[in-house]
Amino acid sequence: MKKKTKSPNHSSYMKKADSLFMPQFRGTHCEICQETRGTVGHHLISKSRSKALRYDIRNILVLCQAHHCFGTDMAAHSTSHLVVERFHKWFRKNKPDQYRWIKEHERDQRKYNYKQAVENLQNGRLAWDS
Repeated sequence: MKKKTKSPNHSSYMKKADSLFMPQFRGTHCEICQETRGTVGHHLISKSRSKALRYDIRNILVLCQAHHCFGTDMAAHSTSHLVVERFHKWFRKNKPDQYRWIKEHERDQRKYNYKQAVENLQNGRLAWDS
């Protein structure tokens, strides 16, 4: 019986690409408070909104857990609209070049192939390089 091959966009390739891309942000300084414990790369344009920017370092802001999800003053993924709005205001004020780049590229589209992204990341290249 012939073995079925996985699609190049199978979720296992996406998970592998994520596991190669995201660790580079762990343990680096939160861009808001300089904390290093529990830091993660926050996607400014969400992965669900833009596959084109999923592995683009310009779409990442390193945040500690408080500023990513759990802060009561400012957090990117808070359940409080006011807390999220404070994060957006901080981002516009403190990262104006990155903010402008995000605004210019938030609708970018590209063909993607997670299998190729894995191979590129494993070889030290950008995920969407050809």
